[in-house]
Amino acid sequence: MKKYKSAKVTGIIFAVLIFSLVVNILYLGATGKHLISGENIASFAKNRSKKEVVEYAQRGQIYTCDHEKVAINVKKYKIILVLSSQRTGYGKKLAYVKDVNKTASQLGPILGIDVNELTSKLQTAKDEGRYQIELGTKGNNLSASVKKQIEDCNLTGIEFVESNSRYYPLGDFCSYVVGYAKSYNDQSVKKMVGEMGLELSYDKQLKGKNGYKVYQTDANGYALVDGTLREKDPTNGNDLYLTIDSGLQRNLDYLMSNAYSESGAEVVTAGVMEIKTGKILAMSTYPSFNPNERNISTFNNYFLEGTIECGSVFKPFIYADSIEEGKYDHNAYYNSGSYNVYYGNKLVATIKDHNGGQGWGTITYDQGLYHSSNVAICNLLDQGYVTKDVLTEKLNDLGFFQGDTVDGLTCSSSINAYTRKNAGRLEYLTTGFGQGSTVTPYQLLKAYSVFGNDGKTVQPHIVDKVVNPKTNKVVYQATPKYSKQIFSTNTISQVKDLMLGVIEDEQGTGKTYRLDNDVRMIGKTGTGQVVENGGYSTTLYMHSFVGIAPYDDPQVVMFLTFKSGDSYAQYMPNIVKQTMNEALQVVNRYNAKNTTAVDQSYTLDSYTNQSVNYVKSKLESKSLSVQIIGNGSSVIEQYPLAKSKVTSGDKVFIKTEGKDITLPNLIGWSKKEVQTYASLAGIQLTIDGTSGHVTAQSVGENTVVHSGDSLTVVIS
Repeated sequence: MKKYKSAKVTGIIFAVLIFSLVVNILYLGATGKHLISGENIASFAKNRSKKEVVEYAQRGQIYTCDHEKVAINVKKYKIILVLSSQRTGYGKKLAYVKDVNKTASQLGPILGIDVNELTSKLQTAKDEGRYQIELGTKGNNLSASVKKQIEDCNLTGIEFVESNSRYYPLGDFCSYVVGYAKSYNDQSVKKMVGEMGLELSYDKQLKGKNGYKVYQTDANGYALVDGTLREKDPTNGNDLYLTIDSGLQRNLDYLMSNAYSESGAEVVTAGVMEIKTGKILAMSTYPSFNPNERNISTFNNYFLEGTIECGSVFKPFIYADSIEEGKYDHNAYYNSGSYNVYYGNKLVATIKDHNGGQGWGTITYDQGLYHSSNVAICNLLDQGYVTKDVLTEKLNDLGFFQGDTVDGLTCSSSINAYTRKNAGRLEYLTTGFGQGSTVTPYQLLKAYSVFGNDGKTVQPHIVDKVVNPKTNKVVYQATPKYSKQIFSTNTISQVKDLMLGVIEDEQGTGKTYRLDNDVRMIGKTGTGQVVENGGYSTTLYMHSFVGIAPYDDPQVVMFLTFKSGDSYAQYMPNIVKQTMNEALQVVNRYNAKNTTAVDQSYTLDSYTNQSVNYVKSKLESKSLSVQIIGNGSSVIEQYPLAKSKVTSGDKVFIKTEGKDITLPNLIGWSKKEVQTYASLAGIQLTIDGTSGHVTAQSVGENTVVHSGDSLTVVIS
């Protein structure tokens, strides 16, 4: 009986529920409201929506080959001042600018705005009933440190809008190569686009790919808990590692900038390359620009795109072709001074040697190269020592008179005057000593690599590798690329000997370029005329030099040119000697690293907040030289940064929270190493010298110093 009653009660309850559900459905259909809750379901459904936001990818960074940051991403901020008292505060804290005078007096000095001007601007906007205002250029692109300064004032009504920006921490550093990227807001989508240099040519690899997130929101637009419908993480851009060495580039820039400013030159440009691999170690052009400011007078990279009549640096290739054809005679003589050029019986030109046509009497062709004789070239080209068609083929094989690209950067073509329509013997002869026809600095650098690669040229390159920053996987690695065999080993050997005479022989035009050590350099000087107003200038010339060292085993080739008057002579030899010596050190250092066993390379972790003793022990177990800055027990900063690759013997700098800094023995340290140490320690560093290693320090080893103290080192 009890079971029967229980079943009956259950049935009644179930029937009531069914009845209620049916009635509610009928009522909902008629009114759009839920009968029990009274909530308007149609309105709820309408107001419940989904929203999609862009998850932005981080642009890849650019590093030198020694892991110096060249291009990075930084957060920038725009300040907004809310003036309306209707804005809801946070608890007791106001969310608008109440005290205009106080706000202006504290904000003005930080932003560089006159306090009275800012006070008037704020008060006027407030009186007009404006909800908020911005402060124009003075309130845009604020750094994180400026933002913190403002936040520390504890002013009310201050808001910041965050954005990513590209920053170049080294400023004017190989800027025509690196270029710049610029941020844009396009239909509510922020993007950063490479607009010049490698930032442009590698834009696809650097920019990555944005992701997205789609989520449900309530009627007020707030995301619902667990309301994500679908999402895709952004893929950050890859990092570029250049072949550029930071120390060499800095020093070359310093020398070139000073020479440009002091000499009155219109343009100065130089390139330094590891001759066997094609790695560009440094490239400098002035006038230049700072990519953070984009104060650009021309967008052309003069080293890659400048076409010049290069003068006598072209002559070794004429000698090389004559030797290759088996027609050159080291013991043959010719009459220097002048050479008459005839068309039939008509004298059309007299070509003179550079000493006013005086010449050096009857000399050998070897001596002709030492003296940089134009007449020697005319005889070689015109008296059966060279076959015109063969020479033309060789010059094309070397890369002259044609365009090229280096890692996507455009390299201009140039003009072969003697192959043009209506050209004659005169154009052919003048091309031989670098006049009439044009070439580019890049073409000369590449062509001269033939003397370091046993008769083949190597393709120059600036990007060493492309790395996925998330996985640290190398997605592209540059490898040397060589031309076909252009000249024989025997020809290369003989021309090297001739160019050694240009530097070492007392008659040689390049004797002022001799290196101040035991290293012998080969090379060639040149002076080309400059076309101006339809004719050749009488005051402006292209002064050039190509050097290769060492003579017995070439490692580095350097090309340098000044578009200037006669003041070049005060600067060019010094630039070459300092740069060449340092470049040889760079190549030797890198080659030594490359011969180190693979298992001795090491990828650094992040050591922030870890014990100094633990980090020191861990790094020293990898045969790394650990430099501790400060007497603290915990790591607060490190260099190189996490994920950087280092090799046994490299220095790793560890900064602690301790204020007492025991100065190490800096003798033998590189310029970059001592700069890194001083930067982390906060020491005011003065460097006496431009290249080499530390030979003296003003504060002795084991002396306790502090941030702000001064230190002078001598580098030579």
